[in-house]
Amino acid sequence: MKKKIVAALMASIMCLSMLAGCGNNDDQSGSSGSGSGSGSGSGSGTPTSSTTPAPSGDQSSGSGSGEADNKQTWTQTWPDGQKITWLVRDDNVDPKDSRYQQLIAVEKIEEMFHVDIEFIIFNGKAKDAAEQYMTMVSTDPLPDVIAYLNEEMYKNTENGKTGITGLKEMGIIPQRLNEIIETKMPNLNKILTEHPDIARDMSDSNGDYLYFQRINPLDVTGIVASNDTGLVMRKDWLDEVGLEVPKNMDDWYNVLTAFKQLGDDKIPFDAYSSGIQMFEAAFGMTSGIYIDPDTGKVEHGARTQKYKEYLETLYKWHTEGLMAEAFDENGKATKGTGDDNVLSSIAGSWKGLANNGGEGSKFEGKLRTEKGQPNAELVAVPWPATKDGKVYSPRTVSRKQRETEIITVDAAKEPEKMDAIAAVIDYMYSDEGSVLLTWGEEGVTFVTDDLGNRSLTEYGNEQLELPGNTGKPQRYKMYGNQSGGFPSYGCFDVNLATRNEWYVNAATTWVEGTDFSLGYPGSISVSVDSSNSQLDQYIGEMKWKFITGQEPLSNFDTYVAELERMGISDVVAAYQAAYDAYLAK
Repeated sequence: MKKKIVAALMASIMCLSMLAGCGNNDDQSGSSGSGSGSGSGSGSGTPTSSTTPAPSGDQSSGSGSGEADNKQTWTQTWPDGQKITWLVRDDNVDPKDSRYQQLIAVEKIEEMFHVDIEFIIFNGKAKDAAEQYMTMVSTDPLPDVIAYLNEEMYKNTENGKTGITGLKEMGIIPQRLNEIIETKMPNLNKILTEHPDIARDMSDSNGDYLYFQRINPLDVTGIVASNDTGLVMRKDWLDEVGLEVPKNMDDWYNVLTAFKQLGDDKIPFDAYSSGIQMFEAAFGMTSGIYIDPDTGKVEHGARTQKYKEYLETLYKWHTEGLMAEAFDENGKATKGTGDDNVLSSIAGSWKGLANNGGEGSKFEGKLRTEKGQPNAELVAVPWPATKDGKVYSPRTVSRKQRETEIITVDAAKEPEKMDAIAAVIDYMYSDEGSVLLTWGEEGVTFVTDDLGNRSLTEYGNEQLELPGNTGKPQRYKMYGNQSGGFPSYGCFDVNLATRNEWYVNAATTWVEGTDFSLGYPGSISVSVDSSNSQLDQYIGEMKWKFITGQEPLSNFDTYVAELERMGISDVVAAYQAAYDAYLAK
């Protein structure tokens, strides 16, 4: 099936004003209710009152009555061929070459629900992308669905309205989606009802739902799949000095000291790119806003005695030459030197990525094949434990996704279209829909073993040559573009399906046995005045001075007093109030 792709704003703003007249006029055969997804029927008839068999998966009637199961039906209230304009991001691609016009899952969804999804392609890497986005959301007619970085992109400088809340306040999206979720979207409603934590993360301070997103249930698989950064070390160096992988800060000191003895040019820990922050959680805190595990309250780590202990440790490392300079001459975190140090076999450990090791990898593969070190071996290191043996992650794990799907008020003005959009999106949240969008088809692109674990088939993993600058995606991504542009639930394990063993083991190492409770929930939006940025600047400057010895740690209490004068307690109070409201939802 050939689909019509509309290029939004990239060529001309006039495309938006003419969008209503840009429908798919391709001739389509088939009678009403035939299941043709690209405009079956004329699309101008009255809505059907009969029921159509639902796609398999949790899908109940449009009225929301009854318990969702595979035998339920949904009621079609929209005309066959109901058009839905859906804006998606596909950077630097001619709209006609966009892979969205070839997505198999979309074709199947169109056939199931008798709709015509017409994609509008947005180039997020255009120089004036921000201006184009603002023009798009203020020009009639609006796309029906906008799948983009809406929270980040909407910044109305005239009235200070920002993000999705700003879109709501400016009347660009409906005031709330709660009623339609409860009455028309049984799959999503079930998820939100059974998982209050997910409901909290997806709703605003009033408990209103304003957008859709790809939901990560944050089970073990979901956390592993969303974590690709941690501590990495040269395993062959460990073997050479006769030590094991470090498990706490004392172990780290012993390892780094031993690495230093391997040569004067060695950098036991390469602290580039804020690598020193990887050790904050070993002291039961982070240097910014976090949830104190001792009290359950919000705290700012930079004013605590735990932070002072952290600084004392890093001062010692710095003084003894156990780490590379963590700061440049301006006190900013160093960047850009670590790769060379690793590939020159100078660095023994660093803040790394899960793609650092394994055959053909960024570091281990190159060290073996290009740098003449066939015995080079890397190991992912667990987060160091606190003195009382608890293992916390310094990283925040959040369900909040950068990309969201919003329904605009133009779509909401047409009840029939709104019903169609709700049915389509709700199917995407069903087990069947989520798997279709992320894995493709059972027995074709993936198989499932006796334990319920999915893996790609050779066919599903095959790389394709596509026209235009669209890369070489695996075939399974031609079902739902790995959910880019669409909501879904779970199925984050597909992110690990094509990774090598080292990658999966590393990501797992940084998750298993780890407590992520230090992290302040990423879904909470907190507004503080300019003093917060001044605080951050001052904290950064003093961290540099304390670690390098330019400022003695005996002045730590004076530093904390200055933080209080600058309003750090007010900042903590603002975050605490937002956190309390979040927990009360």
